[in-house]
Amino acid sequence: MNTNDKGLRISADIIGTNNGTDVYKLIKRGDVNKMSFAFTVKSERTEVDKENKIYTRTIIVFDKIYDVAVVDFSAYDGISMQARSKEYFIDLEKDLQEKQRRKRLLLMTYL
Repeated sequence: MNTNDKGLRISADIIGTNNGTDVYKLIKRGDVNKMSFAFTVKSERTEVDKENKIYTRTIIVFDKIYDVAVVDFSAYDGISMQARSKEYFIDLEKDLQEKQRRKRLLLMTYL
């Protein structure tokens, strides 16, 4: 697990049992696409709209993330997840390296 400016990123080594395989397939197909997580907060801000009775909590920095889980319904709006294979990231890295190589060759050609 790690966090960045877009949110929480997790990777998992899914065990090849029936349950593991089924959950992966449900995620990949989009049937299950939410997450739940347990955490403590280091920094946050709150906004209260008394007229419309809306309370908004924005987490700026997590203190610690304890647990993440795949769920059908999450406690927070805007949470989503996708299944991507290890090969997806290997191919992505290869593409990035190829683009950087082409850029260097182009620069060498014109400089």
